[in-house]
Amino acid sequence: MNVSRMVVCLLALGLVSACGSGEDGAGRQGRLALRTGRSLTDAPECGVGLPACPDNKSCLSLTLEGVNQVRCLDEANVCTELVSCSGGTTCVILMSYPGQVTCSGRCEGDHCDDSVSSGPLH
Repeated sequence: MNVSRMVVCLLALGLVSACGSGEDGAGRQGRLALRTGRSLTDAPECGVGLPACPDNKSCLSLTLEGVNQVRCLDEANVCTELVSCSGGTTCVILMSYPGQVTCSGRCEGDHCDDSVSSGPLH
């Protein structure tokens, strides 16, 4: 299974689990964090109007500590070696331009953020 197909499968599984039955943790999203000893300082910025990423890198957007960054990163190892997710959620890459690195699944514990779509509908 190639990386793109695996990411789509993980995303589908994550969306199913994120749409839970309204139990505690539903509507809460895990937080991305850099793994210990990792940094984005060597990863060039990318996006519309900026130089293209090298052939072995993808333009990916991620939010770390509330700050959105768009960088040229190795899509094959961003979730396994660069970032991790909190609250038992799983790192996934949403296919778009730039790709969106986010956490998927039901988040549990104190290290979760409320989803924009959570809360009662009026």
